[in-house]
Amino acid sequence: MFKRLQLRAADDRGSSPIQMAIIFPIVLLLFVAIVQSILWAYSRNVAYTAAREGLAAGRAYQASPADGADRTSETLTRLGGNLVTSSSVSTAGSTGERIVIRVEGSAMSLVPGVANWQLSATVSGPRERWTTAGGE
Repeated sequence: MFKRLQLRAADDRGSSPIQMAIIFPIVLLLFVAIVQSILWAYSRNVAYTAAREGLAAGRAYQASPADGADRTSETLTRLGGNLVTSSSVSTAGSTGERIVIRVEGSAMSLVPGVANWQLSATVSGPRERWTTAGGE
């Protein structure tokens, strides 16, 4: 019985490196996918934070949507750094009563050749303005 176990153990030599060669690329790909999704989520959070900062600046009394867009761009540069690339800020859809700020861009990519991890954030809110009691 002891000889039988020795022969069986001798037949299994080399199987561990082969298993590792098959499994390791899959594990590495999974790890990169997880890190990429975390980077995308964090970049999207940065875009929302910048949009909310711009909304707060644009909603202020006698502020314009351009003030909100400027604050959004400034915050995006300060917080985003290299994480949010090809970003653009828009105030399209803003009215005298409501301000809308939209941030679009791309998240940094860890995958070579794949550069379009698109993200967008849109926030809106009423603008502060002077009104009289009981009406406009």
